Amino acid sequence: MVGSRAEFLGAGHYLPLANALVELSKNHAVGARLIMEAGAGTGYYIARVLDGLPESLGLAIDLSKYAARRAAKTHDRLNVAVADIWDGLPLKDNSVDLALNVFSPRPARELFRALHPNGKLIIAIPTFEHMAELRDSLRLLGVDRNKDLRVARALDPFFIESERRFCRWNMELNHQLIACLAGMGPFAWHIHSATLADRIAMLTPTVSVTGAVELRVYARR
Repeated sequence: MVGSRAEFLGAGHYLPLANALVELSKNHAVGARLIMEAGAGTGYYIARVLDGLPESLGLAIDLSKYAARRAAKTHDRLNVAVADIWDGLPLKDNSVDLALNVFSPRPARELFRALHPNGKLIIAIPTFEHMAELRDSLRLLGVDRNKDLRVARALDPFFIESERRFCRWNMELNHQLIACLAGMGPFAWHIHSATLADRIAMLTPTVSVTGAVELRVYARR
């Protein structure tokens, strides 16, 4: 999964999402001293944000030590920590100026605890359109239609939403890239690799795939 994520993101297919995160970070946290991404994976998104905020330092937190090793090499102002974010963030209270959470679990109470009173939280969640062209043909997990409600229940006791933005783009993907995309998400845990390969082989050589992500900016209550 880590290798698939690094290959796919490194090819720039999620660059529109990364650029949207950078823009929102500049708009809402331009003076951030410490930026933290919870569930950072290989560090792709936080590294892009650090490029856009040259005075900031970064911390990428992920459960996978293999992902953390890759993240450590993505930016000279980025440190990493290996931790299960559900067990707690390895940070002092009120120490983070900007928290990022991209396609990852959201431990709301811990994010609230670690965030500075004037800090911001930016999350990215897939919409129902995201990867729709592949979900049916490859029989992948669908996007939960109750996700909006679940996000609200988790975050609303701690945070107030200040901005919402949609990011939509198109990707032209060959079979190898489709395998990487399927392998970098939760789909990888629910389908055997040989079964997935057989289904991918039935697709046209290149598939036009939609990226559709909702970004939300929050302040602490």
